[in-house]
Amino acid sequence: MEKTQVIILGGGITGLAAALYLTQQGVDFILVEKHIGTSIYPRARTIDIRTMELFRGLGIQEDLREGGKALAPSWGVLRGNNLLDTLENPGTAIKKMTPEKLIAAQKAMKALVEKSPERVCRCTQDISEVIMRHTAEKQGADLRFYHQLIGFEQTEKEVKAMIQNRATGEEYTILADYMIAADGANSIVRKQLNVATSGNIPGTDLLNIYFEANLESLVKEREFSQFLTDTPEMTGFLLAINNKDKWAFHLRFHPENGETIADYPEEKLQTILHQMLGLPDIKITILKVMPWQLTVNIADQMRIQRIFLAGDAAHTMTPYAGKGANTGIQDAQNLAWKLSAVLKQQAGDHLLDTYQTERQPVGAFYATLSGELAEKNGLINDTLMVTKALDLMGVPNFGYRSTAVIREANLPFTYFTGEPGTRMPHLWLDEAHTSSSLDWVKGQFVLIANSHADWQTACNNLQVQLVVLNENVLEQWKMLTNTTNNEALLIRPDDFVAAKLTPGHLSDVIQLILSK
Repeated sequence: MEKTQVIILGGGITGLAAALYLTQQGVDFILVEKHIGTSIYPRARTIDIRTMELFRGLGIQEDLREGGKALAPSWGVLRGNNLLDTLENPGTAIKKMTPEKLIAAQKAMKALVEKSPERVCRCTQDISEVIMRHTAEKQGADLRFYHQLIGFEQTEKEVKAMIQNRATGEEYTILADYMIAADGANSIVRKQLNVATSGNIPGTDLLNIYFEANLESLVKEREFSQFLTDTPEMTGFLLAINNKDKWAFHLRFHPENGETIADYPEEKLQTILHQMLGLPDIKITILKVMPWQLTVNIADQMRIQRIFLAGDAAHTMTPYAGKGANTGIQDAQNLAWKLSAVLKQQAGDHLLDTYQTERQPVGAFYATLSGELAEKNGLINDTLMVTKALDLMGVPNFGYRSTAVIREANLPFTYFTGEPGTRMPHLWLDEAHTSSSLDWVKGQFVLIANSHADWQTACNNLQVQLVVLNENVLEQWKMLTNTTNNEALLIRPDDFVAAKLTPGHLSDVIQLILSK
């Protein structure tokens, strides 16, 4: 029997994010993952702006950009009967939008993306998970791949998880103060806890055909994100993976009519792929075929006593909003600092209730949006995608209303102005644009003060990092946040503004936020 503070169930992208953020907070944990390694499939391809801000705080944002550089040029959606004709005759394509054209088409977007020091990153999940795992292991994280959960129970004091080492067959028990269930869309934990869900849409079934074909010369300087085809012969979409020899085609198929994966032998799939590409003689190697279904499924609860659902376990969504992995990573960051504060007896248990209060509406919003973007034939609604571009970019234009924020209850949110409940404003701190105000945080409480006033003693007593603005940025910051010389902003470890303060109130506000 082993003991730890937190057990993380699942070593996918959400579980690994939880490991990184618990490590940042100095929390002891054990991660258990049933598979022998990280994902070998290039599923999630887009890391949005907010998630890149989070990775910036961990110092791995450039590793991810480097890992995804082959996919980086891939933007825009094409439609046509086959890929060759569509690329050779651009007039037949309904839409191919580069990031620059997208920004030009949406006047509001340019102003919005300037609110962040980061940009969207293209990096497939098989690469990003390796980077995250390597980072966690370098920091000494206890990651147990090829170990699986065989049962669990919880009491008022702890969670008891029964684990099996799949390599040896050995069974053992882990006792933890809390569990993070990041065990995916078919979460065993969610099902055993009988958590009610909502938001299901009629499932559209597809076959994910992951294959190799050398298309580098065909797509060079004509890169795209998706190619959609809807003909009498086939309906599906092709995704760029590395713009060279790795691609994924998602083919509509019909289990409701009795079809199974057995009805698609390799010879038939080869014919379909050759026809879709418009290249009958190109060599194709099929690597994997996996059936999947477009699904929206939202858990009504994300906290069940000492167990917390995160990522797909809490909000399964279609891939069409590009928010599944991103939302899970953001769940983990929100939860990690709260668990840390409670475990270190700096906060009361009610702080953990704010995880549900803050993150459930965000997950539900993106899951619902992902369903709206899915057409009945299984393809993405690329016209609606453009109109929803501001939400899809991932600049955090949402706010939190909970007891972990001090704000007027019914006041509408104004974003990027330092208003409590919103992500703190970004301000470049140097002419080279290498350092941002977000870089002050990195997983700790920070008080950003416009003057020295009488802040230092209170910050020292409360373990809050004090940042006193110098004259180089003071006037810009005051204008941006509409604050006076006597005011300060208290920033939570997840970069969100907790309160606007004047001297003498820091201690009381911290106690309110931490539910002490």
